[in-house]
Amino acid sequence: MITALIVAAGQGVRMGTAQRKQYLTLCGRPILAHTLRAFDGCEQVAQIVLVVPESEIDYCRREIVPAAGLRHDPLLVPGGTRRQDSVYRGLQSITTPDDVVLIHDGVRPLVTQQLIERCIEGARQWGACIPVVPVTDTLKRIDARGAVTATVPRETLCKAQTPQAFHLALIQRAHQWAREHDIEATDDASLVERMGAPVHTIAGLPTNIKITSPMDLRRAEAYFSL
Repeated sequence: MITALIVAAGQGVRMGTAQRKQYLTLCGRPILAHTLRAFDGCEQVAQIVLVVPESEIDYCRREIVPAAGLRHDPLLVPGGTRRQDSVYRGLQSITTPDDVVLIHDGVRPLVTQQLIERCIEGARQWGACIPVVPVTDTLKRIDARGAVTATVPRETLCKAQTPQAFHLALIQRAHQWAREHDIEATDDASLVERMGAPVHTIAGLPTNIKITSPMDLRRAEAYFSL
C-alpha cells in the first residue's frame, strides 16, 4: 500500500502575499489542489495524508479538497513548527501496513504521475529514492567578505526534488532517530543519510519546480500551458 504525504504547512514568506503560497490560484485552481490531483490520479497511491497548519484544517477541508476533485478525501493532519516536525506528524498518522511512503512538497504542483511511479519503484528496489536534476551553473565558494575562495566542481552535484520515496519503516526510524539526537535537516533524505542508510537517485524533471516566489508562479503558469 502506498501513501502520499503532502506537506503544506509552511509560512511562504518569500511569496510576499497575505495568503499562504499553497492556496494561491494557479491556472484556475489552488496550487495545493493541483498537487493533490497529481497523486490522487496515480493508481498506485491508496491514500493521501495532507499536513497543513492546524488553524487551516477546516479551510482546506472546505475550500481546497473540493477544488481538487479527488477520488478519495485525504487525511488532514496538523503541522508542526518546522517542516521536519510536520513530516514527523504525518508519518505518525499512518497506521496501515504501507510498504512505501512518498513525501512531497505541497507547492510542487507540476509533479507527473510518471515521476511518482518511478519514485515508488525506486523505493521498493532500494529503500530510499529521490529525484534529482543536474546543476548547470558554475558554482563558487565564497568567504564572509564575498570573495571567491574556490570553484566547486559541479559534475557530482545535483539539486534534490520531491517526491522523496522510502520504505515506511525506514523513514519513520530516521525521523525518530533525528528527534532523539537533535538533528535537523532541510529534506527527509538527509535524515536517512545521516543515520547511515543509503539513498539512491533517479532523474527528476526540470519542470517539477517548487513555487516559493512570484517568479516561480509565473514559470509554473507557463509550464501548465505547454
